[in-house]
Amino acid sequence: MALLKLKSITCISQAEFFTDELFVTFNGTKINLPDMNQGETKSLNIEFTFQGSQQLSLFEDDGDHWYDGDDFIAKHTINETTNDFTLDFESTSGEAIDAHYTISVSVDSEQATPSTARLRLNSISCIEQAETFTDELYVTFNGVKRGLPSMTKGEVKTLSDEFIFEGSPVLSLFEDDGNHWYDSDDFIAKHTITQSALNTTLEFKATGGNGHPGHYLISVTVTPMGEFGFVKNVASNLIKDLKLKP
Repeated sequence: MALLKLKSITCISQAEFFTDELFVTFNGTKINLPDMNQGETKSLNIEFTFQGSQQLSLFEDDGDHWYDGDDFIAKHTINETTNDFTLDFESTSGEAIDAHYTISVSVDSEQATPSTARLRLNSISCIEQAETFTDELYVTFNGVKRGLPSMTKGEVKTLSDEFIFEGSPVLSLFEDDGNHWYDSDDFIAKHTITQSALNTTLEFKATGGNGHPGHYLISVTVTPMGEFGFVKNVASNLIKDLKLKP
């Protein structure tokens, strides 16, 4: 078992005329990266556990429609040998022909991330609303949709939502418009959450679309739970539900 860490990404040249929306795939997992423009370098905090040799592939996200698939840039094979290096991702053909990126990574064969972790949402602050009146918000994480309090500009509200997860899922914030066929919910922003211990405030600021000018801060805590953490958590909740003493 080994741990692959993505530490930073640099854009030497873009695939798209405007901003590149990027993601990587590794060991069966897809993880979104920050949007990038030429000359930018951005820090990453993404981890994968793996065995053997796996391919790390970089793509520019076009929505993967039937008429316009995502643009493959390049790939590298990663093995379990401990190392610290920079990978060069330069497209040589296809729709991403101009794209050229470098990603700083490390491989540690001595340790691996815990198999499960807990994400807790502590509070939310509204810097700017997406709607003229009240914003009706929700988040999605690890396949779960969770409603948040309605918010207006300047408000701060306490949260107590918790998620148990594996891998590195994406936490996305939306303004709820009822998700009708004629008016879908408004995406604001997203962050990739890893299993590393964390206590921080994440910024969710819409850069376009109907979620603009929505701007929020969410205070979060990530607690690694270890191999048996998930089972322990489920058992504890079951005991509480049954109103029995542990």
